[in-house]
Amino acid sequence: MPALSRRGFVAIGAAAAAATAAGPLLSSSTATAADDWDPTAFGSVYTTRPPDPGAVLLGSPGYDTGAGDDTAALQAAIDEASRRGIANKLGDILGGARDFPHGDGGGVVLVPEGTYMLSAPVRVHDSVRVIGYGARRPVFVLADSSPGYATGTPREVFGFLRRPVGGPVSYANNDTFGTALINLDITIGAGNPDAMAVRFGGAQLCLLQDLDIKVGDGLSGIDHNANLIHRVRITGGEVGLQAWAASAGWQTTVLDCRFSGQRRTAVAMGNDAKLVVVRAVVEDTPRAFESAADTPQHLYVQDSHLRGVSDVAVGLNDSTSLPGASDNDLIRLSNQLTLLNCTTAGTSDLLLLTQSGARTSGPAADAHIRELTFGLRVEDALSGGESRREGVYKAATAGVTTTRIRANLHSDTPAPPPVRDWVSVADVAAKMGRTIGKGEDDLAVFQAAVDGHDTVFVPIGQYLFTDTLKLRSGSRLIGLHPRQTWLLTADGHAHFSDPDAPRALVSTPRGGRNQVTGLGLDTAQQTPGAVNLLWQSADGSYLADIATQFVKWHPEGAPETGNPGYTYRGAHKYGIWVRGGGGTFSNIWSMNGWAEIGLLVQDTDVPARLYELSIEHHETREVVLQRVSGWRFLGLQTEDHIYGWRSQAVEVERGSDILFANSVFFRVATVQGPHPYAVGIRDSERITLRGHRGYRDKTPEYTQWGAAISDRRSGRTVPEVEYTLIEAG
Repeated sequence: MPALSRRGFVAIGAAAAAATAAGPLLSSSTATAADDWDPTAFGSVYTTRPPDPGAVLLGSPGYDTGAGDDTAALQAAIDEASRRGIANKLGDILGGARDFPHGDGGGVVLVPEGTYMLSAPVRVHDSVRVIGYGARRPVFVLADSSPGYATGTPREVFGFLRRPVGGPVSYANNDTFGTALINLDITIGAGNPDAMAVRFGGAQLCLLQDLDIKVGDGLSGIDHNANLIHRVRITGGEVGLQAWAASAGWQTTVLDCRFSGQRRTAVAMGNDAKLVVVRAVVEDTPRAFESAADTPQHLYVQDSHLRGVSDVAVGLNDSTSLPGASDNDLIRLSNQLTLLNCTTAGTSDLLLLTQSGARTSGPAADAHIRELTFGLRVEDALSGGESRREGVYKAATAGVTTTRIRANLHSDTPAPPPVRDWVSVADVAAKMGRTIGKGEDDLAVFQAAVDGHDTVFVPIGQYLFTDTLKLRSGSRLIGLHPRQTWLLTADGHAHFSDPDAPRALVSTPRGGRNQVTGLGLDTAQQTPGAVNLLWQSADGSYLADIATQFVKWHPEGAPETGNPGYTYRGAHKYGIWVRGGGGTFSNIWSMNGWAEIGLLVQDTDVPARLYELSIEHHETREVVLQRVSGWRFLGLQTEDHIYGWRSQAVEVERGSDILFANSVFFRVATVQGPHPYAVGIRDSERITLRGHRGYRDKTPEYTQWGAAISDRRSGRTVPEVEYTLIEAG
């Protein structure tokens, strides 16, 4: 949807009137069937077994199940997947630094349909993905009254760990990449009051997707959080999601999720969880979101529905009560809330400020909340009419239609194509009498697969290309794990040597309807004309779960050459290059630091929604938008590093109608120099920034931007780096 502002209220009011005319007002007392208003289908997204021979199969010899307690068998399968990742070194991001084995572990465990009994925590090692399949998703059940789940100490069923198998046992953190639970269900049996279904955590590419979690009288569905929680339904429990600041302090996106029947709150937020919540439903619980005491929150909620929330939708601390707020305006301004284009049914109160007891109510229990914000609003920014105000701002209308609720909740993130339609590139190679993944040029086989089949599956491995893999207009290219499934440019090849004639490792056609998911794209080292991906696809296309190689730009003779990311001095053109395309982007990590730009978008008015993108470690520019209109960034994270102090987060040139929501333009504590602004705009209009984490309490002269945004033509700036809204142009 467009970035809302006071300029857009008239238009959205007209849309509300049209929606009212189009359908009956939803009554919270009569809308009992979810099918009346919820368009999202939940169920198994892999109905048959994905054809990856590198995966470990639960139930196969050595990992036998069905003896009454399947905990040991599942743990053995996960351990083996981690061992295979250590051996193949495909996920070798940390390069042996920080006491990690080369390879960092990583792999895939496939779980057939069935019911599996558990009695103790399952350790999900660094970068291991557990993926279910079958007509119905497999279900893991914590047995009734399992030992250790009623002691007064929270205890997980599945726990994400920092290290591969054999390493020290500690929970996942900012060194943990790519771990996931996908397409499976978890049920907590009775008599386990301290049970947490998943102790989540980690950094980029970590994922919970397509899960049903039934907590019952247990404690919580998810404890801690990492990059993306997607199509997850949580019922019951004291709390649905106990959220904290994700590792390294960036956001977590909660996308197309459902929370119901929590005894206290759907989402409890600890130390500034920085949640981006899109198309969620929260129902039949006292509170939807609740903050812990003495902590700010950066909370952004869009296109969501609150139904039967009996006490209040959001409970926050008074900003003036935060420790240090009386001495530092940035601490006070770091307490931020946005509810944008949300709907309520049977939910009267929208915001409670805990210390003062001040409540903000909707116009009715059933309402359309066009916009509710708390914090600093800077309107008409970078102009002579710039104005500021703090506190609560509300624009809402009484009544809501089923039509509007369904439209808000309609998802733009498609399920993967049916596995029965997948054609493995390994099978195509066999028919051609070829082998792939052995260090020779694999392009001809991949191109034949793409030319001959709509959906091509890429098994775990590394595949070498000497030129561009060109997808067709309907091509879908599918992998299961971006850190274990790599497409690699031939290093030093002439096709990728000219920076004035950039050439992509993979490209999509202009106007295509494409899906590319679950892959790593690596442009090797000395390829100055190389682009990891050229994306030209139309709206309705999907790019998700994608990684580039992990390297940081660094000057000659940098002393930290043994640190992760300082593995070579390279030359590349762009990471991801969008030219005339759009669609939906999700869970992408572009960290090819030797590319000139991490994400370059040019010459497009094709709408795009981008969820949980991480673009980082480039020398001077992370994200550049040139002649772009209608793009929405939700949860964009950028990051410099110790030598990357010149790296600017975002540049917009001749852009319009662009939204950046709940961004973290991060500057590390060790960065060696300042930068005057985070976002630079030139000849642009209707640029909207909704929420940003900018305050750092460590060496703030370097770790904080000089300004939030700068007009590069007029020289005007907005100096506050903590804000709830900046409207520019």
